[in-house]
Amino acid sequence: MASKKQSPSLAVLQKAYKLMCTAKAMTDIYEKNKDITSKYVHATSRGHEAVQIAMGIQLRPEDWVSPYYRDDALLLGIGMTPYELMLQLMAKKDDPFSGGRSYYSHPSLRRDDMPKILHQSSATGMQAIPTTGVAMGVQYLEKQ
Repeated sequence: MASKKQSPSLAVLQKAYKLMCTAKAMTDIYEKNKDITSKYVHATSRGHEAVQIAMGIQLRPEDWVSPYYRDDALLLGIGMTPYELMLQLMAKKDDPFSGGRSYYSHPSLRRDDMPKILHQSSATGMQAIPTTGVAMGVQYLEKQ
């Protein structure tokens, strides 16, 4: 028997659209002001917004996620604000990830109301090793 496919609610679609527009606006601001916002290298989520937001809005506070440096839209999807992301980009003391002590676009987060994020490495793909450890830890705890 085939299962009936459930469509997302209008509220979810509107939220996703708003977040996609926000991600695009942030990218436009960063690119327009690249001499200020990208003194070194800052890659945005341009072109990845839809998949990142779709994933981000489905994650729950008990989930773990390992984004990489181009996952701004994913961070918006889990509930981070543009202001918080810009604090981190500019290494400000109120940066929610590290208090301005970590290289930008390397999020780490442990809030009760959001998915947990391990601190990230700069090398693309290096999320796989610590994330595998988290998965193994979760599996171990579930079997206890």
